[in-house]
Formats: sequence, C-alpha cells, structure tokens
Amino acid sequence: MQKWEILSSHNYDGVVTSIEFNDSGIAISNNKEIHFIDFRGNKNWSVQMPFKPYQIKSNNGNLFGILMGNGFIVINSETGEQLHEGRSTQGGFSQIINRPGGGWVLSDRHEQLHIFNEQGYGIKRLFSGKIRKLIGWLDREHLLIHDGDGTLRCVRLMAQSTQRQIEEKIWSWSSKLENGELLMQSLEGEIWKGKPNTNGWDELIHITDKCLEPLISVYSNEDWWIMNMESKVFNIKTNQVFENLGHLISSNSKDIIAVVNNEGLLRIIASPELIKKKNDEISYEHEKIKYSLNSENRQNIFRLAKNAEAIKDYENAKKLYESIGIENIKLESEGMKDE
Repeated sequence: MQKWEILSSHNYDGVVTSIEFNDSGIAISNNKEIHFIDFRGNKNWSVQMPFKPYQIKSNNGNLFGILMGNGFIVINSETGEQLHEGRSTQGGFSQIINRPGGGWVLSDRHEQLHIFNEQGYGIKRLFSGKIRKLIGWLDREHLLIHDGDGTLRCVRLMAQSTQRQIEEKIWSWSSKLENGELLMQSLEGEIWKGKPNTNGWDELIHITDKCLEPLISVYSNEDWWIMNMESKVFNIKTNQVFENLGHLISSNSKDIIAVVNNEGLLRIIASPELIKKKNDEISYEHEKIKYSLNSENRQNIFRLAKNAEAIKDYENAKKLYESIGIENIKLESEGMKDE
C-alpha cells in the first residue's frame, strides 16, 4: 500500500495559532502576522495584524475571515488586503464558519450567533445557547452545532430563527462536517461515523471501541485523519500513522494535510499521487540537468577537437571527435594523404 509522505517543511517564528486552506494555498497565523503560501511552500505574501489572529476561515473562494482580539475582519487571499475596518463584540468571538453561497456565521462568548455578509458587514444576531463547536451546514439555512450539553442541534437561520435538538444522545467530541459526514465520540469513548440530517441521521456507523482521545480531525480522499491528545495523526481507513508532528492540523479535504508544532515547524503531507508527481518532476529536472551538462561537455570537447585540428594535431583531433560520436570526419591530414 502506498503511503502519504512529508512533501516539505517550513519554519515560522513563534507559535502558529491557525492553519487554513483554500483553492490556491495555505494561510498560517503566528504572532501578529498572517502568511500565505502555495501548496509547495512558496511564500506569496505576509501581512501584519494589529492583534494576534487566533482563527482563520476560508470562504472557499478568495476571502479569509479572521478572528483576532475582540474583532472579526475579512481579507483578500490573493493580496492579503483587508476589506474594511472590521467588526467587534464584547468579549470577542469564539468560532467562525463560512456560509454556503457567501457570508459568515460567528459565535461569541455570550451565547449568540452573529451573521455577516461575504464582505464582513453585519446582518443580524440571534440567541444560540452555549456552543462547543460550529459543525457545518446541512444546507444554506440549517447550521449543525455541538451544543454546551453535548447534543447535536440544528439551527435554522431564517427570518424567524428556530432550533431543534436532532437527538438526545450526548457526544463528548465531534469533528467538523465534511462531505456530508461527521465523526463523533460517545461518552464511552467509542468512535462513530455518520451522515446527519435536520431530524437525525441518514446513516450512523460504529467505527471502533478504542478510546482514541481525538483532538482534531481532517478529511482527505482516503477518509478521516484524527489527531489525538498525544499528537499522533492516524487514518481510520488505512491505519497509517504520523507521530509527534504537532498540535494543529488542517487539510484541503483532498490530497494535502498541514501539521504544525509548538515551535512553529510546519510540515506539508501529501497523498501518494502527489508524492509520485513530485518525484517524477524531480527525475525530469535531473535528466534535464544531465542533458544540459552533457551538451555543454560535448561542446567543450568539440571546441578542443577544432583547436587540435587547427594546430595540425590530427591524431588527437580525430580521437576527440570520435569521443562525442563524430566519426568518418575528413581531416586535412587525411585529405593530404589522398593526394
């Protein structure tokens, strides 16, 4: 079985507080800076923020929503330029999620949800109760949350907002909603995988009884990867494991995963297909260099042969020509012999 491998590593000065992918690259926040790199690790831009960013979220387009201090701003992912002065709330925001079709929803520390448009201008607020995690969207109007009591709740963000507990079971941990799927951990430590709807589950499968102590999970084209409390990252389908890589993990949900440790060391992990593509490119570049060196060497030998011929050292000239595959060349000495 082919395995995922580390594609590249990059160092940042200070603790990294958030990693977020979009279609073009990866945003990394550390200290008061946000850096944006492509998937190979090449730096596109860096911007200085007035406060330390602690959460970045992509809108799956060219915008990033940023939480820092007590505020929320939106920046252009192509340039790092801030769209406007931003918005703030007392005590700050706790989580951010992008909204399908445009916009953002943020939770604060006072049991409220704040709804913003795509540019970051406020639309409305609503009471939500305590929220552990903004899980994901069942559609544009139905937001799934893991509430303060540990149950799953569906919040309907229409003109008249409503909330519904979709089941009574208490879960100790939940992943984000990816590809319509959720990973959940029960109070007994069991891991379950399911497809939720507004009233319950379309599907719910028991994965394992092992107490994995999940911290963060990301999705890829080879199912879920879980980072546990001991910084072990493993895939629930292939059982591949990476150990001691870091404390934060993010993914493009397909073929790239980024993991960073407390010292600011970021590692980009790629699927077997991307690793093969990179190795093929390295081999191609190596062959190009070899060909270039061979061509340069041939040219040097040809010049030496011409110089030898010019000083009438015909024997050496003939040997030099033949060493680069030029045979049956008619030298002046041979012409004189024929006469």
